[in-house]
Amino acid sequence: MSLFCSISGQQPLHPVISNKSGHVYEKDLVLKYLRDNDGKDPITGEQLAEDDLIPLKTGQSFSSSAVTPGARHAARAELHPVVNSQEWDATMLECLELRRQGAELRQELSHALYKEDAAMRVLARVTRERDEAREALASVKATLGPAFSTAASTEGGEAQMEGVEQAQEEVGLPTDARQRVEETNAALSATRKKRKPAPDAATPAEIKTYTQTTTVPSMHGTKPPGVSALTLAKDSTIIVTGGLDKNVQLYDRATSKILATLKGHTKKVTSVVASPSLTEEGLPSFVVSSSLDKSVRVWTPNGNKTVYGTSANLSLGSEVHQLSLHPSGSLVASAQADGTWSIHDLTPASGKPSTILTGTLPEDAPAGTSNTAIAFHPDGVIFGVGSSDSKIRVFETLTGKCVATFEGHSSEPSASAVLSLAFSENGYTLASVAKGSQQVKIWDLRKLSNSANIALDADAAANALRFDYSAQALAVVGTDARVYQNKTWELLVTSDENGAELTGVEWSKDSKELVVAGIDRTVRVLSAPQAE
Repeated sequence: MSLFCSISGQQPLHPVISNKSGHVYEKDLVLKYLRDNDGKDPITGEQLAEDDLIPLKTGQSFSSSAVTPGARHAARAELHPVVNSQEWDATMLECLELRRQGAELRQELSHALYKEDAAMRVLARVTRERDEAREALASVKATLGPAFSTAASTEGGEAQMEGVEQAQEEVGLPTDARQRVEETNAALSATRKKRKPAPDAATPAEIKTYTQTTTVPSMHGTKPPGVSALTLAKDSTIIVTGGLDKNVQLYDRATSKILATLKGHTKKVTSVVASPSLTEEGLPSFVVSSSLDKSVRVWTPNGNKTVYGTSANLSLGSEVHQLSLHPSGSLVASAQADGTWSIHDLTPASGKPSTILTGTLPEDAPAGTSNTAIAFHPDGVIFGVGSSDSKIRVFETLTGKCVATFEGHSSEPSASAVLSLAFSENGYTLASVAKGSQQVKIWDLRKLSNSANIALDADAAANALRFDYSAQALAVVGTDARVYQNKTWELLVTSDENGAELTGVEWSKDSKELVVAGIDRTVRVLSAPQAE
């Protein structure tokens, strides 16, 4: 049997065992510890009396011929029986105390690490809640307008909100954005009435000859397949598309290659717009996309292999259905499913794109009405919003006030959400299509009335429409692609070579080309046949 003292860790000369804890001790050491610590067991801390210590008798095997530490202690004790014994006992008791302190420190360290881990978890939660609160505050500020502010109390330092009436009076664009809108409107409206088709613009007679001349197949992925949004850039030589595959693509017609695939959205891309200005490399200065993931992303060239990177990801709290680029090229409007619309500044003084104004539908709009289409007037001073109640409302860009309401397609029992709006370039006419509607409706902005209706074929769908830049023709796409002459609304040309519904349509600046795209993942170019 091998016995070791629980205090010294050495083989005891006079071993005793506690009948309470079962620990073995050197008799002299444990008695000294009990005298110095009010009779507490050195290991368990329980009360222990001398009577609780039972002497142990060991056989011959315990006293081996090996020189053990205990034997050396005994040898020293024979020379200095008092001093060496006390010194040994004190050393062993001190070692016991050090071991106990070490155990306590390890336990304290364990507790400290646990508390630190808990604190980091709490900090992460508080940080997340702070970020959510900031986003909510930004949304509230955007709704009330940039002039809304909170003032610190001079006494208690508490934030106080100005009166609602005062805040409503101050709603509108910030000074910088307001100035850009006013300057753009002044420059464009001064020439609008005198604006005539460009000499090289396609005539209605030429448009009648249009046929499919170019196709760009296999755009976007196949899971799920389809092009859901379309715009043009760089004089129509760059095609920008959004897809059901959640990506945005830029296609260069000059090289017949995809310049970039922009990844970031987590749901279907619903709309895309591109900057009219170009970088030194000939790329659009920015691309803006919206998605059902409730965000508007601003992409800018980054000089890397990806070509473009996200410079801003604006979270709007609701699915974003459509975008429209302001004529100034620095503002973008978006229509949201929660019945709100927003204006975003792409070139603010702060340098980072941000939402500067958010508005809602008038109080007479049915509860749950969502905004599904949006378009700026060519002069940029107003914009139209189409909604799920089939109606069209016109808002002032500077103030966000609703200034006119058109019945839209609400007179048609089968019609629902307005899908697309288009202003003519002279600024006098607004065209609209709606889901389930059998008509393209034409609205006179001067008389605020429905001036004409273009009947669609039975069961035909219309998803998007655009006036050409010369205001001579209106293109409508859906089940097929059709072009009507402005004012007379004569059907000029029809193209039905698409393999699935068309979702996007754009004119080139000179109206020489009409670009369409749809669910068949193909971009098609309609133009006059090449002379042989």
